[in-house]
Amino acid sequence: MQVTNAYSSAEVKTQEMVAEANSREKTKNEKEYANYLMEKYACLTPGKNASVSITSGLLRKAMNDEETSEWLERELSKAPDYIKEAQQSALARGSTLKFVSIEFGEEYSTMCVCTVTDGGGKDPDIEKWLERIKEKKAEKKENEKKLEHKKLEEKAIEKADKDVSYQMVLKGKDLESLTNQFSLKLSMAASEQFTSGYFDIKG
Repeated sequence: MQVTNAYSSAEVKTQEMVAEANSREKTKNEKEYANYLMEKYACLTPGKNASVSITSGLLRKAMNDEETSEWLERELSKAPDYIKEAQQSALARGSTLKFVSIEFGEEYSTMCVCTVTDGGGKDPDIEKWLERIKEKKAEKKENEKKLEHKKLEEKAIEKADKDVSYQMVLKGKDLESLTNQFSLKLSMAASEQFTSGYFDIKG
């Protein structure tokens, strides 16, 4: 009986350790996913008077559901434009957007809290926040362009390394003789299986 109890206790402890390990791994994955989103979407870095956030429940769902993830990333990419439009709309009506907060939650819900005052104009902190996002977006685009250019260069180098090159040294009494030799050597070279990237054909 004591052996059985000891075994059961050990089994329960093992299950608890596995559950704890899984929990730590899940937390790690959630953190990595959150960092990925923050790196990709500058709007998730809050400003003094502007912020965009995601609830933990939506974050977990998006991490495990492709459709939710696509929706979230689509909305995050549009969030700065929504705030810019709200700012322009307030300005057009003689008001000032002084504070704005957007929160994306479960079940594809979006909540926005705004503070608007009379007087017109643009809040400098919101304007600075929007400008920073614009700069980050341009910087990201430029880095992607450089990366793509680098990949193309690497592919070109790889292709050049695979291309077979060879040198011909032709000797003859006149140009007609050299031309005939050239044609002959090309035919010979085409039929050869070169084991290196350099081949010397002497006439």
